Amino acid sequence: MALEEGAFGPKRFPEAFVLELLHDPLVTTLLVEAEGAVVAYAMIRSSPAYQTVEVLSLAVSPLYRRKGLGRGLMQEVERSSVDSGTETVILYVRPENQAAVNLYLSQGYKVLACCRNYYGEGSDANMMVKHLEE
Repeated sequence: MALEEGAFGPKRFPEAFVLELLHDPLVTTLLVEAEGAVVAYAMIRSSPAYQTVEVLSLAVSPLYRRKGLGRGLMQEVERSSVDSGTETVILYVRPENQAAVNLYLSQGYKVLACCRNYYGEGSDANMMVKHLEE
């Protein structure tokens, strides 16, 4: 939860929600460790019936940003998705999180829709999608 707090501050997921995701058999968490601590992660949920993977959360500790960890995690998400027969990766991101939006755009993701009030309290999300090729 410390990584969530550092990465997202008050906009982080509630701890109970994160713990629930960690016990979901369709959720996988990819971790990056440095100096004995987790400094970045990607949490993804597979939907085999729809051949999609949803990136639920991607966080990088502020001290480790701009070092390629987010890009590397997304590349690993895509590699593992292709290996499992997934055709599409989707994610939701706050439009004001320009660093994340730029990362996803640079990796070929497209904004599919703006989801009004996705995060509650009037906070919207861009739904972004990328169709994977083998």
